[in-house]
Amino acid sequence: MDQNEINDREWHDPTNWTGGVLRRYASERDTRLWVPKSNPAFGWTLNFAHPSSMVWLIGLLLVPILLLLIPIGILWLAHIRFAH
Repeated sequence: MDQNEINDREWHDPTNWTGGVLRRYASERDTRLWVPKSNPAFGWTLNFAHPSSMVWLIGLLLVPILLLLIPIGILWLAHIRFAH
């Protein structure tokens, strides 16, 4: 059995999927970082058993936060500078 077959078998194994509406996938035997969601029409999800998954999760959470905070910080600094 090659790795693609192992990955496919792991993806179809219901014990690798947890959660209700927001299902979470974790399989140490599946080598993929990104896998199709349990319903592939809804896109892709992380394999949370993959060593790089937490780095990606933190990055995916930080980018939108930084995109909001940077303009707020610039406006705040401009307000302080021109308020005096």
